[in-house]
Amino acid sequence: MADFCADLAERMRHFPSIDNVLFLDRLIELLAWAHHRFLWIHPFQDYNGRMGRLLVNMVLLNFDLPPVELRVETPARRRKYVSVLQSADAGDFRALEKLFSEAIQEAAKEI
Repeated sequence: MADFCADLAERMRHFPSIDNVLFLDRLIELLAWAHHRFLWIHPFQDYNGRMGRLLVNMVLLNFDLPPVELRVETPARRRKYVSVLQSADAGDFRALEKLFSEAIQEAAKEI
């Protein structure tokens, strides 16, 4: 867990500024990586998904951005969430990044 925290801090320290054209793409990549990596480490017996989603919001707040919500409350949404995590387990982060992109777009609409 200490290595993960150090890696995340280092990635955030070298992040493009918010006015950089690459900021949003890098942010989505970072959120997907951090969420997946935290869940991969599996530090708790239970609530890893909830804590992973909280971690994502802490990263966003650190960039002075509003939190997002990954909606996983229905069986269909939960299946989709688990499916995108399984794709990330296999090294394909595209679906997880899309999930975060959609969550960011949804949060932006609410502002």
